[in-house]
Amino acid sequence: MYISNLRLQNFRNIPAKSFDFKNSINFIVGKNGSGKTSILESIYFLSHSRSFRSSQLNRIINHNADEFIIYTKAYNPDEITISLSRKKNSNNISKLNLEIQKNHTEITRNLPIQLINPESFNIINSGAQQRCKVIDWGAFYLDKTFLKIWQQTKFLVKQRNSALKQNYPYSYILSIDKKLCEFAEILDYKRQAYFTKLKPKIYEILSHFNPNLQLDIDYFRGWNLHKSLAQVLEESFNYDNKYKVTNHGPHKADIVLSVSHKPIQDIFSRGQQKLLICALKLAQGEIHNSENDNKCIYLIDDITSELDSIHTLTLFNYLKQLKSQVFITTTEKNKINEFIDTNSYILEI
Repeated sequence: MYISNLRLQNFRNIPAKSFDFKNSINFIVGKNGSGKTSILESIYFLSHSRSFRSSQLNRIINHNADEFIIYTKAYNPDEITISLSRKKNSNNISKLNLEIQKNHTEITRNLPIQLINPESFNIINSGAQQRCKVIDWGAFYLDKTFLKIWQQTKFLVKQRNSALKQNYPYSYILSIDKKLCEFAEILDYKRQAYFTKLKPKIYEILSHFNPNLQLDIDYFRGWNLHKSLAQVLEESFNYDNKYKVTNHGPHKADIVLSVSHKPIQDIFSRGQQKLLICALKLAQGEIHNSENDNKCIYLIDDITSELDSIHTLTLFNYLKQLKSQVFITTTEKNKINEFIDTNSYILEI
């Protein structure tokens, strides 16, 4: 997959603009507030039907307008068109090849995106739910049945929590547990299948960045490895009932990052943590590219302010060999001069 043309109308501070891009590394250069991050945001929005910058979607619409429109022409390898529009206080309207979509799933499958921005480096210190999203992103593309299993599991956990809060009888909780255990086991299997591919790839890329970094990467499914979920839920019912929430299950799944059983936050420097997140994101893209015909697109926002020049060069050289389309923003052109080659494209705004 690569984007050849992107048109924005009333998206943030861009009233109307059309951009052409190459199927290589695209550098977007501009001062703060020029709209370079908005370009990345619009591409991400097309894929996810949401922003990585704000949950207040009405604020994304230019203050002089009532609606924003994002349109792109892409190749996968055949030409496809994707558009998304939103009016104030309304829902998103998504189109794939001019056909309105009931949901955004098919567009997300057609437009796989990996984002590396300053907030990405918070994954390590965020809660388990954020780290588990790494696995769920990959499993979604690896297995077309994953989404329905994930949705059903999420619904059952929510239903169980609601039943606990409303003091439903234990017999009713058990009826939910039976269904939850069935879907949780399937979800866990699918997550493990993806993690089995992800783990060695992270090690491989991280050793390319810094062969001296040592760490352990493990998947925690959300409940005791040596017990069934049914047994764990039964044993923890009194505790769950006391606090009116389900404390064990697939919603508690996590990627555990450690060094000699100590959290990497206590061992890795901030710079080393950033390298790990870059390796994680690149690993996800590589696995996706090896399993799918449409290649992952990378959006990298202001990375030169996050990594030193040596590691930035290592990252850019690695990106070149992936043969994926990449969008990189920066405020200073002189910071990227040594990374530019004949295949690169520079957009100055």
